[in-house]
Amino acid sequence: MAEQRLVLERPLGRVTVHLSTLEAIAARAVEKVEGVRPLRGGGGLMNIFAGPEEGLLITLGEERVDVELRIAVVLGYPVHEVAQGVQQAVREDLEGLAGVRVGRVDVFVKQVIPPQEALVLEEESEEGGENNG
Repeated sequence: MAEQRLVLERPLGRVTVHLSTLEAIAARAVEKVEGVRPLRGGGGLMNIFAGPEEGLLITLGEERVDVELRIAVVLGYPVHEVAQGVQQAVREDLEGLAGVRVGRVDVFVKQVIPPQEALVLEEESEEGGENNG
């Protein structure tokens, strides 16, 4: 099966953006928001999302995308502010970096995790990142 992609017609020609590129941009955008942590243990870029029912879903339309995210928020951070920050960051990065129009960015907060657990997850993520460099 061919990889899903979005084809954008521009004045100078056609731009094709693959779904995996959009997913990577959205994942990076979420990482920038303070108070968001992985849903389950493990570090790395895509582990902010976990499993098929908990994660990131991008639906491609005609020159537009809709995004659905499931996240965990660290206890002590205002859940609604973190969710709105995720919506804004994902929208801005997809529009600015990929040049796509974003329709909806739906955020579902699946867990609130204690700060101690968030620190452990952050340390595991940093240790994993050092091995990649």
